[in-house]
Amino acid sequence: MTSIDDAHAHRESAQSETLEQASANAVPIQTVLYVEDHPVNVLLMQALFSKCPQAHLVVATNGEDGMRAAAARLPDLLLLDLRLPDCHGTELLHRLRALPGLADVPAVAVTAEDTAGVSECGFGEIWHKPMDMQATLRRLDLLLAAPTERSALRMRSTRARSAPEQMSFPAAPTTAAPRLPGSR
Repeated sequence: MTSIDDAHAHRESAQSETLEQASANAVPIQTVLYVEDHPVNVLLMQALFSKCPQAHLVVATNGEDGMRAAAARLPDLLLLDLRLPDCHGTELLHRLRALPGLADVPAVAVTAEDTAGVSECGFGEIWHKPMDMQATLRRLDLLLAAPTERSALRMRSTRARSAPEQMSFPAAPTTAAPRLPGSR
């Protein structure tokens, strides 16, 4: 009986050590809040985040839901559309900053809008739609994996500056619209 109990205790000890080693080596999961009302953009971002095992994407489709989601689970990164059904993204960022623990969370504006006037609203970066998926994945990897990148974005998001960093992606190739007879 003693040798069976000893073997069982040894196996449990080995399993415990393996779990501790795995959790020590694991990349911490970071929460990213994406506030976007357009379903196709949400699907695209979800597809991107399926390639980012270090991140958990939380989606809200309007400013009010974004506020609730942020209060329930403090995000490590904010991705905000500017044109939301119930508020502008800059207004939402201002409201999010007032929540406890969110004053210095890095923020990125993700938009197809003209970004004039957004420069002093607290966004560390502006990502223009349509986005290049590979470039966005590379940027997310940097923001989510490197504490120094997050710290730099956090600093850019919280200090006053003349303009946030802009990440422009080349537009997807398009074909010219067919011309109608008699049109120029």
